[in-house]
Amino acid sequence: MQVHFSFSKTPAAPWKTGLREGVLPLAGLVCITLVLVLVFALCLHFGGLMDPVLPPHIDDGEEVDPNPLRLVFMLSGFCLSFVFAWLAERNAKQGRTWPAFWWGYAGGTLIWQSVGEASWHFSLPCEDFLVCFAHLESSSSLWLVLMTTALLVYCAKRKAFGWGVWIFVLSFVGNWFGHFIQIGTFPLVSRWLEEGEWYVITGAAVGITTSLLALWLNFFAARTTKARLCCCLLLYFGLGVIVTGVGGL
Repeated sequence: MQVHFSFSKTPAAPWKTGLREGVLPLAGLVCITLVLVLVFALCLHFGGLMDPVLPPHIDDGEEVDPNPLRLVFMLSGFCLSFVFAWLAERNAKQGRTWPAFWWGYAGGTLIWQSVGEASWHFSLPCEDFLVCFAHLESSSSLWLVLMTTALLVYCAKRKAFGWGVWIFVLSFVGNWFGHFIQIGTFPLVSRWLEEGEWYVITGAAVGITTSLLALWLNFFAARTTKARLCCCLLLYFGLGVIVTGVGGL
């Protein structure tokens, strides 16, 4: 990646800097997430009191909820997320690392809510088959996960994105892969384990491993503020997998 993602075997800053730039920003990420989740929840609540946009039906094993406010959130959130990405990259080019980080994270989370958690509810039932948006959390998106991973590696090697856009992309992918690790992989073990048991196992194994890796990189390898903020983002998603898996949320 670009130089601002640089890591080495020896830290370039004392542990207090690692704490300030690689751990404490978790509070800001949580606050942004809570605001976006609250807005989304309000749309779902009040939209559920309205007539659905499409007849409710089963898609990928779940009943969809195509209510009007979910549709409004999906469309407006999708557009607004790219405005946030633009703001993130604009701040990054101006050397404003922290504002770029916050805007990028908000944009990436918002597009996940729009594409990952809202769009598949508006699939169209047809006579013999279903025309639908991808349910990104499910096992049916495995090949899309693999292709996205390969594309990210390619873009990193080609230095395709600026700092602000990278945070936007990594925030979206972190939300997506964090859900897929638990929900999308469950069908592989469904013959032997209950869903809740698999969530606990993946939450503990993947979440703890990711969190420890993020802490190690932050305190022992990160050389720049941007690298430590990336470690904070990784730590946030690692803890998120633990909370959703082990905590049952």
